[in-house]
Amino acid sequence: MVFFLAIILLFTCPSYSAITKISGKDGIEMVLVPEGPFYMGSEGENFPEDEKPRHEVYIKAFYMDRYEVTNRSFSEFLNRVIAGGEGEKKRREWVVIRNDLDTTERANWFPTEIEFREGKYLPIRGYEDSPVITVSWYAAEAYCKWAGERLPTEAEWEKAARGGLRYRDFPWGNQVPTLESGVVFGRVWNDNTMPAPVNRVGNYPPNGYGIYDMAGNVQEWCADWYMPDYYKSSPYRNPTGPVKGILKVMRGGSWLSVPGGLRVGARYAVKPSALFNTNGFRCVKEAE
Repeated sequence: MVFFLAIILLFTCPSYSAITKISGKDGIEMVLVPEGPFYMGSEGENFPEDEKPRHEVYIKAFYMDRYEVTNRSFSEFLNRVIAGGEGEKKRREWVVIRNDLDTTERANWFPTEIEFREGKYLPIRGYEDSPVITVSWYAAEAYCKWAGERLPTEAEWEKAARGGLRYRDFPWGNQVPTLESGVVFGRVWNDNTMPAPVNRVGNYPPNGYGIYDMAGNVQEWCADWYMPDYYKSSPYRNPTGPVKGILKVMRGGSWLSVPGGLRVGARYAVKPSALFNTNGFRCVKEAE
């Protein structure tokens, strides 16, 4: 199965040298998602109503992080920003780390693999390149702003995830992944003394735009407020979601998801303050 999906990706992905790349302020490689229209959402009775109707959307060009933000990068952000005056209270609203398990309040929480040691936030050795998890929307927004970037809109995220494919369920096509496929999903994490069942970023071949892990591993925060019937009134050009709301959009599924939860059209609605152990993110920036 791994070989089969890799062959699909081989024929749908441009060569690495053909991909337009830059490096973000945080050092994460970013790739260009080209300007143009794509079909967003799902069509058919087997799909949730909040994914309908399938509709054409035009998106201006932008750069997206090639990889999900890692423990290494997020630790650097914490050292720069928390040390600059935000304080420990703010950090606890942003992310759960290993030190938090020593408190009564969070003894049973599931953290990311970062610890505070010798006056610094540091990724735990061996997990530097694992995606940061258990981060709130506010943390993701603050990180992207610090990096001189921003969170993707829901439409940008879906266009990037599709990688140029039309009417397909997954970033690689319609082939449903299995647990042996290399895609990270359907896993169990019952013991918080052990690390999360995620793989390091870039675990699986990239999609057609050269972007990794757009299905599984961690679900990713988007900028938009969630509205279940937004697609019925969404503008054609560069939609940014409702002007207000209670829940934020997440996309991509995670290590916990069933196969259907990894679909590029699947939408999730989560409180922006939520510190779920499936939550991660990546950033985008305008193409000049």
